[in-house]
Amino acid sequence: MTWNLDSVTFTDGTAAKGSIVMDPAVRVASDFSVTTEAGALSAFTFSKANSGLYFGVGAGPNNFILFTNTGDRYFNFSFTSPLNAAGGRFALNTASSYECTNCGQFRFVTAGSLTTVQAAELPEPGTLSLVLAPLALLGAMRRRRSLKTAATQA
Repeated sequence: MTWNLDSVTFTDGTAAKGSIVMDPAVRVASDFSVTTEAGALSAFTFSKANSGLYFGVGAGPNNFILFTNTGDRYFNFSFTSPLNAAGGRFALNTASSYECTNCGQFRFVTAGSLTTVQAAELPEPGTLSLVLAPLALLGAMRRRRSLKTAATQA
């Protein structure tokens, strides 16, 4: 499931954007790319090439952290409610979500969420059959008319 950063802002007026492909039910991330803008900290992109994503460290069970392979930069995502496999919108806990370098210089998250496509926004499999059946009927009727027209002209 792909989770997108939605309107994530920091105390220094900068923002973060990107996405994370993960299954929170089994606590595994297969890919991510999260970019933070330059401000109190330099701009940086966390990716599978230079960082890891770890669940449940830091501020409790409703969080995960992006942690560079060199161990000098962190982005802690903490949520007001646990992420789940159903997806949806999960607000970041502004009291405990932050980015830091060597955790000597911080910038805290002031707003934002992780968001997936809601199951209600996806069409149900039966919806496709409701659309295809009338289209098939219209196609059959058109073919029948064209065959009938061709037979009367011959």
